[in-house]
Amino acid sequence: MSLELNEVSLEIDRELILDRVSLKLPAGQSLVVLGNSGAGKSKLLEVIAGLIRNQYGRIAFRNRELTPLPPQERGVGFVFQDYALFPHMNAGENILFGLNARKASSAEKSKWLKAVTEELRIDHLLERFPAELSGGQQQRVALARSMVLRPEVLLLDEPLSALDAASRERLALLIKRIQKKYKVTMIYVTHDHNEARFMGDQVLVLEAGKVVQIGSPEVIFARPGSRFVAHFTATRNIFPGRIVDQYDDRRALVEFPGGRLISASFPEAGAEVWVCLRPEHLALVSSETAAGELTGNVGKEPAGANQLNGYRINQFIPQGGVTVLVELEKEGARLMVFSSSRKVEQKELVVGSEVKLAVAASHVHCLPRQPDDIYCQPYIS
Repeated sequence: MSLELNEVSLEIDRELILDRVSLKLPAGQSLVVLGNSGAGKSKLLEVIAGLIRNQYGRIAFRNRELTPLPPQERGVGFVFQDYALFPHMNAGENILFGLNARKASSAEKSKWLKAVTEELRIDHLLERFPAELSGGQQQRVALARSMVLRPEVLLLDEPLSALDAASRERLALLIKRIQKKYKVTMIYVTHDHNEARFMGDQVLVLEAGKVVQIGSPEVIFARPGSRFVAHFTATRNIFPGRIVDQYDDRRALVEFPGGRLISASFPEAGAEVWVCLRPEHLALVSSETAAGELTGNVGKEPAGANQLNGYRINQFIPQGGVTVLVELEKEGARLMVFSSSRKVEQKELVVGSEVKLAVAASHVHCLPRQPDDIYCQPYIS
């Protein structure tokens, strides 16, 4: 049983907004939709909710056809980016708007208003008007308005984008907990990669209305299927390279401007590739690290293959908290590495320090390289 979209397309003013979008999301799971502005993320939610009719394709949930149904009969809740609260109604009236439209009984309204507002910890705010609420409180009211209708599918369009960092974190935890507790099938649109990793059982990447990759957060971020996905998910370190030797069907040696590494994710031997290294997968090391520690290698793999030597620190870029982004350079090839501020201090690293780097073979991801690739230009000055 699942939410299914099959070849869903949408055209507005002769512009193709959604292009044959297909997906299957098991009931009770969450899907995060990522994509650039204008990729079609919000329109995808509106089509599923029935706010816009798709011209082509099929939408179904638990084998029930939704495509011909009006929004109020789809069992879908929608939380808008701008909350869409009625300013002349207090919080309680906003929350009960949908149940009033359904002509629900007083007992039903009282039961679900109490249950949902206590769950969201806004039961003390029911008499306040939207202008009297903080952004986080308004978002909880908007979420409560959808949840009292007990939707089987919950759609959220960048619900946390207008909130400060602390409020985003608290509300993200709350939404995830409620989604799991009530086993709601959820589709969640965001630009935030950390939100995507945390909120999604699956992640879908849209480009110009097309699905370019769908999979678990681990797969999308660590093993992107295209140059666009690698670039969009902030891989940051993307170099032109070539597979120079293949040990077996699991390991190969790749050469790129910054050095040589063993990869456990690669095309055929001799292939021209993009070498993708995420900053969080690279480690600053102060002494020789055996390749076997990182790759489990045996036999003829060259010692130290998964070390990169001779890089010097260009600058430190604070990321907030205890994390720092370190920019390194070697003969014009630049690398970005996440590290803890404490480790930088312990190693007494400063601009100009020479460092060694280590990375596991499973985190050296190689993609076939095309001459006309526009997304992953090598980061070489």
